[in-house]
Formats: sequence, C-alpha cells, structure tokens
Amino acid sequence: WRAANRVEIGRRTDALRATMTDAPTWQIGAMGAYFAYLRHPFTGQDSVEIARRLAREAGISCIPGAFFGAGQEDYLRFAFANVEVDRIALLGKRLAALNS
Repeated sequence: WRAANRVEIGRRTDALRATMTDAPTWQIGAMGAYFAYLRHPFTGQDSVEIARRLAREAGISCIPGAFFGAGQEDYLRFAFANVEVDRIALLGKRLAALNS
C-alpha cells in the first residue's frame, strides 16, 4: 500500500508542476506531498478575496495565505492529495483564465 501510495502522490505532484506551465504568472512557492503554496499574481490584493474569487469564478477551493500569518497575502494553499491527476491537470488553465 505504501509503495502504491507513494507512486500516486508522485503522479499528483508531477501533474501539478506540469499544469503550472499553463499559468506562468502564478509561481510555486513551496510544495509537499499533499499541498502546494502558490504565489498569486495579484500583488497587493487580499488573499482572502482572491480565494473567494477563485471559488466563485473558477470553482477552485484553496486557503488564503493570510490564514498562515503576516506577510503571506501573496500566497494561496492548494490541497491536492485527494484530487485525481486528470483534475489537477485542469488547474493551470483555470488559474490563467482568472487573469484575463
């Protein structure tokens, strides 16, 4: 079970890295086995409002960086451990659409 789980989590992290090429204004700040901390391109805007906008306009759930402390407004936390690879692959295009 551990070996299969490790392979699956690897597939998900690879999918997240790959999809971010579709959203070049978004940057991976940090990534673990279960979540990614992404820097959004909306400098100076409230991360809580950006998270709300993502939910409303793109159907993406994430946690605002502000919830993790001072100086984190430019980041959002995305959990992906329970998301299938084909769904993760859509993230980059959905994030890029928010910029337009």
